Amino acid sequence: MGVFSIFNKKAMSGKAVTNNPLSASTANRYISTVPELENRLKGALFSYFAGDALAAPTHWYYGGKNQIISEYGHKITDYTVPNKRLEGSILNKSDLNGGGRSRSMSTSNTVTIIGDIINHGKKSLWSPNESNNYHGTLHRGENTLEVSLARVLMKSIVDSDGRFNADHFRDAYIKFMTTPGSHNDTYASTCHRMFFANMIFRQLPPKDCPDNDQHNVDTIDGLVLPTIVALAGIRSQISNNGDPKATLEEVQKSAAECAAVTRRSSVLENISSLWASVVLESVINPNDDVFLNTFNEFSRKIIKRPSNPHVQDASTMSACYLSSSLPGLVDMIAKYMPASNDSNNNGGDRVWQGLLANANVGGENVHRGSIMGAIIGARAGLDQIPSQLVSGLHPQSELEKEIDDFVRAVIPTGSDRRVSDS
Repeated sequence: MGVFSIFNKKAMSGKAVTNNPLSASTANRYISTVPELENRLKGALFSYFAGDALAAPTHWYYGGKNQIISEYGHKITDYTVPNKRLEGSILNKSDLNGGGRSRSMSTSNTVTIIGDIINHGKKSLWSPNESNNYHGTLHRGENTLEVSLARVLMKSIVDSDGRFNADHFRDAYIKFMTTPGSHNDTYASTCHRMFFANMIFRQLPPKDCPDNDQHNVDTIDGLVLPTIVALAGIRSQISNNGDPKATLEEVQKSAAECAAVTRRSSVLENISSLWASVVLESVINPNDDVFLNTFNEFSRKIIKRPSNPHVQDASTMSACYLSSSLPGLVDMIAKYMPASNDSNNNGGDRVWQGLLANANVGGENVHRGSIMGAIIGARAGLDQIPSQLVSGLHPQSELEKEIDDFVRAVIPTGSDRRVSDS
């Protein structure tokens, strides 16, 4: 059962888990001053985008370091343009009109989801006769589709007064996905193909379009968007005057609702709600020992053991499925998590080293890289992060503006310079 064993029958009915993995640390919570929060939040966001972009060239390279060196001539040491081709790619087996690898629907419709409805102009790259990199159309430092959707989500939160609004985001998601040229990625995961197959072929209302093939939807990429919602939870913390119980309930509920916009998965909704608590705590709690206790409590609930900071990077390679990918996620975060007593920007260097290590592991590394980046970036803060992590992102100026807008929305102008103490 693995990861699924933490949920009882009531939780599996579709309601988000509300039990709080942070209960042991609630009494010790301290909310930093506004400049400290802004520094941590920006550190989280830039590292979130960096973790995905650094790993995009080696996503689903199951040959690990040897395959990466063979393909690129060296390990990944910076942002890198993805190769166009990838021998062994299963992009050519993926269904253009639905989930997984079946092409049962692909020959029965003159319109295809991939190419005509979403990922416009990319259909030929999915051809059975091709062997293409899943992200071979991206520029150096550019983000994959799921993290591009995080930018859509951030703008939605900004437009919704710093809070997550499922209806607003759903509309923005559909508009973005169906607008030609809105993003540059080749690949779209099962959940998106199923969503738009339901909307176009079955004419379902958007709220009913999320689906699940029971194989490729309960996956780690499902935590990418809820991570952004969790970061926006700072707004709830301010609005609730630092009341941890009210804030956590609100943030957990919003994270689960976010997961449900694009996927039908009670398991993922529940994990998203628990994960959101950890993400928020990574920003608002400067105490390393308390945060590590919080993080390990989450780890024990999810994978039945504490995180292992001594793990060998290569051993964390996994596929996308939650049960196999979450252990590597918590171990890599623990290994590369900065500490407040790191000196001479060593904490920021650890962030960069950790995200590069993740890129060189291969396997399902892009989505792990983004959510890993959010945690370790928050613990370091933007002022500790190497300039190349920010300057190498594409498009840098647009991302910087969107991050600034998001930070102002969730920490609005006029907030007390010391938000609260508890």
